[in-house]
Amino acid sequence: MKQIVVLLVLAATTCTSTALLAQAPAVDSAPAACPSQATLDELIKAIDDAVSGPANKDRACFRALFAPDARLAPLGKLQDGSVAPHVLTVDGWIDAVAKRGTSVLKEHQVKVKTETWGHLAHLWSTYELNVDPAGSPTIRGINSIQAFYDGKQWKVLEILWQAESADEKVPENYLP
Repeated sequence: MKQIVVLLVLAATTCTSTALLAQAPAVDSAPAACPSQATLDELIKAIDDAVSGPANKDRACFRALFAPDARLAPLGKLQDGSVAPHVLTVDGWIDAVAKRGTSVLKEHQVKVKTETWGHLAHLWSTYELNVDPAGSPTIRGINSIQAFYDGKQWKVLEILWQAESADEKVPENYLP
């Protein structure tokens, strides 16, 4: 009788584990032509590369940076003066950017502070954007990037960012 109970418990555990694994979203790996995300430094470079270029470029490498159901959320002022995030899916961000057509954008993370533990990381990153890649930065701000390591590469779960404004300048300690 004891052997039957042990077998039933093992069978139930196996079925439950299999069901949970089947429900877990798959984490896509990057296409072969995409930059590596094996280290956090490489992840930052891959983000810059995936964001930069013509607004309507192929975004396969951009998609590969993110976990399923990842979010991108710029902070902005509402009509009543309050501040709130505008939460986008990865495809929502791609669609919004693609509306700029062939205009070129260049993003560069100029200073990154990294906190890690186990498989999770928080990157506090000062960025500069150039609408004219040959010109000086036209926009700068700070990204708050949440990422996790899946055992092979880093994936982004969320990027929350705020662009610098006349009222809120990026503090000196976050500049290079």
